[in-house]
Amino acid sequence: MKIPSIVTAAAFLIGIAHAAPLKTANLTKKVNDVRISESSRQAREASVGDRLTGSSTVLTGRQSRAELTFPDQTVTRIGANAAFRFNSGSRDMEIKQGSFLLQVPKNAGGATIRTSTVTAAITGTTTMMEYSPGRWVKFI
Repeated sequence: MKIPSIVTAAAFLIGIAHAAPLKTANLTKKVNDVRISESSRQAREASVGDRLTGSSTVLTGRQSRAELTFPDQTVTRIGANAAFRFNSGSRDMEIKQGSFLLQVPKNAGGATIRTSTVTAAITGTTTMMEYSPGRWVKFI
């Protein structure tokens, strides 16, 4: 009877390890006008390889896009005219406007997507969302 308890505890701990909070992301792709705004600073031009924290907001211009990759291989692709950020130390992501694709690997612990009007939780899937404040929310 002790063996099943140990196996259960090990599986639980592995699940916790996979659900580690997202603390940083790397900018892995950038097309056209992509800027990064730190908490109280002026937005600066982004470069591939930039490391972002939860105090960073990614801003994209017209006909622009960006891709962020997190340590657990969660990928976020941010579309044109968007403002996107994640909360460091959690698995929460926020889109203030624009569109993005979020791909969370199976067993990575999921993510929570927030807008000012909608909150969605996902696990081990790919989703797309477009948000226009005061107009619409599309969630696929």
